[in-house]
Amino acid sequence: MLHIGVDLDNTVLDATSTHLQYYNKVSGLSLTPDDVNDFYLYRLYGWDETERAAVYHKYGHDIHWNSSPLPMAVEILQQLYNHHRISIITARPLLFRDVTVEWLKLYNINYHNISLIENKLQECINLNVDVLIDDGPHYAEEFALANRPVILYEQPYNLSVTNDLVYRASNWIEVKKHIDYLESQSNRSLLA
Repeated sequence: MLHIGVDLDNTVLDATSTHLQYYNKVSGLSLTPDDVNDFYLYRLYGWDETERAAVYHKYGHDIHWNSSPLPMAVEILQQLYNHHRISIITARPLLFRDVTVEWLKLYNINYHNISLIENKLQECINLNVDVLIDDGPHYAEEFALANRPVILYEQPYNLSVTNDLVYRASNWIEVKKHIDYLESQSNRSLLA
């Protein structure tokens, strides 16, 4: 049994499309997912952190509520929940905790623990998480440098990340294969 940390935005759900919908509305631009090549989406709009924060504060609840799960994410998370310990670990602000929990309920996504925190590495260390599933290139690099495996859910902005401890997945079937592999390695080391 593994303890799996699971990010939400652009890992379990399509955050890009809903962010674009609201960011386009505010900016008057019409960016599409094909235009996205930066983890920090707001930079594509020429906004600074303060401008982004104002838009996100105003529309964040709707952005998070209206996001759709990625294909097979719900089904595979349920399979993982049945055999492993699942901790949702998202960098969303605490302001959006309630909408996050309600969204997870809406899609019947079960988990054992939820953390809304920026410092995912420290949280994973504190919780004894074995592997993190995330899309953030900076998280993947940080985890690999700390000698911790990460399953990097492939997005256009994380394609340059390479490390032996970074397992790429372009869909949830591949995520499950990586989990099965990591579990088999964990079992081997326990038997050694």
